[in-house]
Amino acid sequence: MINFEGLARYALLASFAGSLSAADSSLNGRVTSSGIALPGTRIEVQSTQGSTVEWTGRDGAWSIGGLMAGQSVVVSAESSGFVTSRRTVTLEPGGNTTDFQLALKDLHETVVVTGGILSVRSDAPEKSQALSSEQLSELPSNGRRLMRFALLSPHVRQGIGLGGDGNDSNRLSINASSYRHTAYMLDGIVNYDWIYANGPQQTVSVSAVEQFKIVSGQYAAEFGTSTAGVLMVATKSGSNNLHGEAFALLRPSGIQAQAPLASASLARVPNEREQWGASLAGALRRDRTFYFLNYEGSSQARGAFIQSPSPSFFVGKQHEQYALAKADHRWNERNWLTWRGNGYLYSGDNLNDRIGGFNQPSYGREARTQSWGSQLNLYSVRGPLLNELHLAFVSYFPDSAFPLQSSVQISRPSYSTAGFSTNNWVHARSYDIGDVVALRRGAHQIKFGLNYIRQVVKDYSFTPFGTYTFAAGPPTSGQQPLRYSQTFGSASFRYGQTVTAGFAQDDIQLRPRLTLNLGLRYENQSITADRNNFAPRLGLAWDVRGDGRTVVRGGAAMFYDQFYLYIYRRFYSLSPFAPTAAYTLSYGDPAFPSFPASLAAPPASGATAGRRDLYIPADRLINPYSLQYSLAVERQLGQGYVLSIDGLHSHVLKQMRVNDINHPTPLLRTAPGQTRSAAVADLTRPYSTWLGVPARLIAVIENSSSSIYDALSIGLSRRLKEKFLIDFHYTAASSATYSGFYADANSGIPNEWNNWGQAERAPSDFYQRHRFAGNGLAHLPLGIQFSGTLIVGSGLPVNPLTGTDNNGDTYSSDRPLGFGRNSFRTPIQTQFDSAVSRRVRIRERLTAEFRVEVFNLLNRNNYIEVNNIYGEGSTPRTTFLQPIAGVARTDPSRQIHLGVRLLF
Repeated sequence: MINFEGLARYALLASFAGSLSAADSSLNGRVTSSGIALPGTRIEVQSTQGSTVEWTGRDGAWSIGGLMAGQSVVVSAESSGFVTSRRTVTLEPGGNTTDFQLALKDLHETVVVTGGILSVRSDAPEKSQALSSEQLSELPSNGRRLMRFALLSPHVRQGIGLGGDGNDSNRLSINASSYRHTAYMLDGIVNYDWIYANGPQQTVSVSAVEQFKIVSGQYAAEFGTSTAGVLMVATKSGSNNLHGEAFALLRPSGIQAQAPLASASLARVPNEREQWGASLAGALRRDRTFYFLNYEGSSQARGAFIQSPSPSFFVGKQHEQYALAKADHRWNERNWLTWRGNGYLYSGDNLNDRIGGFNQPSYGREARTQSWGSQLNLYSVRGPLLNELHLAFVSYFPDSAFPLQSSVQISRPSYSTAGFSTNNWVHARSYDIGDVVALRRGAHQIKFGLNYIRQVVKDYSFTPFGTYTFAAGPPTSGQQPLRYSQTFGSASFRYGQTVTAGFAQDDIQLRPRLTLNLGLRYENQSITADRNNFAPRLGLAWDVRGDGRTVVRGGAAMFYDQFYLYIYRRFYSLSPFAPTAAYTLSYGDPAFPSFPASLAAPPASGATAGRRDLYIPADRLINPYSLQYSLAVERQLGQGYVLSIDGLHSHVLKQMRVNDINHPTPLLRTAPGQTRSAAVADLTRPYSTWLGVPARLIAVIENSSSSIYDALSIGLSRRLKEKFLIDFHYTAASSATYSGFYADANSGIPNEWNNWGQAERAPSDFYQRHRFAGNGLAHLPLGIQFSGTLIVGSGLPVNPLTGTDNNGDTYSSDRPLGFGRNSFRTPIQTQFDSAVSRRVRIRERLTAEFRVEVFNLLNRNNYIEVNNIYGEGSTPRTTFLQPIAGVARTDPSRQIHLGVRLLF
């Protein structure tokens, strides 16, 4: 499939082979399109002497000497975005002239790869890694989750176990940033889940994707919404040839390894999955109208191991469906359109093993996530000008759930959580319109565009019962709860936002071997007070010797993050004027209920127990921004190998964190075990009311945190005649941040309220000092193919806690004396997946592929989350750093998939 990267690109990489001998002839000419010169066009002359390569200059002219008269040579002219032209020339003594007039490529061949013909550049300083449809279909993929392929970039870390379910399973961190700030694009438009920011708002199946690109820094001005990186998806299109596939995969329960941490005394925990799907592509009218259809479904029954208080398991059931239809139509040589409609549905009673580990069956809920969307792109060419207009609509439910059995919640951290009573749903609609124009003028490739996004959200939540929180660990004789919390009233409200953006950029070919990238982007989010979010971009690409073997790329740029609406919805639901009111009562308060009853009405106003917990914005909320600097060198080695070395520095400023402006006077602990009751702490809070409302916690979200990330990466890749592919990448990094904010009032807060400085500076929650990610494909004789992926990374940070609210502020962030935030690590992570397949031709146009996939071949336990309760003593508890069961917290044990695929 031909890749159309803008109106044209400058060819910087080329090969030079062959030896020169005595000659007495030369070739020259000029390359144009519609009368406009095309600088940077690759000219190749193939003769008996070998192959000679040259590039056109600013005026489109080229010249190659040292050729032998009397022979016939093949001359080709290639420029991205145009149809390659070839002709045979018989050389006469002296000079020979051969001019080329290049035509624009057919649109239906180009939108397949880029998902927006104005969306990809090859000569920019961006840090990226692309996976083709071949890699996506042939590399092993547990559950066939598209976004998990991003982990093949060493800059991407998982935020949840590899066996995770639904859109939550797409929690991915880029450059050790929060997964909430990973940006997503689908067919050239923003696909970010603006509500919960767990992943993309629209999810498509693996077999519907032509290219998946992981951009981890220094991306062009036409992209935004993130200081970390962007995951770009381009869906497939049809062509003149009728083709398609159908597949079925089975994970038989009986041959799977036992679930991680499952007790040997238990019967084997069930683990069965069925997955199926089909695709069909072709032409309704040859050379004019093309279509692509795709459907995938899955059904799963998975046992979740409950490790405490006693070993047991709960069998959850999940169902997923993906559907996509796409059409491309060309009216004439100047006007085209492409349309895509797609839908996704997930339902299950144990999303991401919500029941499992310490969580009991009564904590479960029935969850449902769904989305459907449609996108229309219109393309128009007028001479050297190319225009792309897009219109898109998405309706999605990022979360809707109700309890399996509604009851009072009882929490004993690191031991047991039982009961749940929240009913909620969120429905969002998103409207997107944008236009991009590309223009080629001499040495300049200019792009500029505008984008407008409007979102409207309906939100409902109701929690009839409250929560009792005890000290961490098993119950003791005569033990009483530490506190009780309950939310009164039902929340039913609407909110939304408007996002506008514009950009302009110019790729200037200063010399045939040097390209300068200049860009400026502006972003405006209506729910923040930022109106000066201008983000300049600067980069260069330099072909050192002009032979395409050594290329240097560098850049400096500014990027902005977006406020996700989960924060904003909490400003509604927990404001002084919200339809709901949340209260936290300490044991001993007069209104404290009799365990395990809930309160029938809010505590009396004005009493200590009647203070509400509030969640409010700072006076001025702004969008966090980052400053990035990068430098990379790419070198072509012998035997088809390519070596790359690159460095990145990213400094993110004005990040969000929680500041409880009504926190108690700090408790200066000098020895383990020192505590202060919540009642005593409340007496030192500066406010008893806020805007006329009796208040306890006043959690203000403000822009007062920052982080730094530095990385050095080395990559080695090789592709040889499509029979053998390897792609290895290693990154060594450092990270430092002052908080870890995920929108909850209990996240991103300090150990004590007087030490926001050096005492809170620590690695990011997703920081890995070392990470290696590799993948490979090998086509062997007899139709056999082997593929594999290997990921090895340092352990993730662990934040040690005492398990006690030592200072009485009701936040569970107290750390044992002498330890900083994230001062421990989980064990090293190793994940090796492999697949073996064999293709058998059934008929001339029908092939069957039989496939075996093995995930976590070494059956290694990789722990994403461990018990972080250190305790109060000089030595940790025996349970400290012990893993926690559940697919969200621990990667799956070894799993085997059997499959068959029909290709035609």
